Amino acid sequence: MKTFESGNTVLLVLEIGEDINESLEKLSEQYGNKFATISGIGACDLVSLNFYDIKTKKYYEKVLEEDVELISLMGNLTLKDGKPFAHIHGTFGDDKYQTWSGHVSKAIVSVTAEIVVTFTDMQVSRELNEDVGIYLIP
Repeated sequence: MKTFESGNTVLLVLEIGEDINESLEKLSEQYGNKFATISGIGACDLVSLNFYDIKTKKYYEKVLEEDVELISLMGNLTLKDGKPFAHIHGTFGDDKYQTWSGHVSKAIVSVTAEIVVTFTDMQVSRELNEDVGIYLIP
């Protein structure tokens, strides 16, 4: 994990084998757990995507175990139960130009990931919303 800084913006460059979620949460700790927005691109070879079904209040998982391009990564950093939480969504594509997208719970870098993280002065915590069954920003 390498970082380059300018003001409140950090360029996070990940290397082969690093997990995007874990790296973002580690970065959050280093920067005082402040709210941040995230965008990025790269390549991965193990990805876990999730879709939340509001009717059943369950996540459904799709695992990609192949080389895929990280076409778009976006989201934010907040706190959940007092710990850093990377809430990210991503779109991934294969060599046949097929794409998958969803909530990213795991993404292992296969080549690189170049992620721009813009921190703020806010500290934002998520709380469980009983009506929908997930942690939301209140």
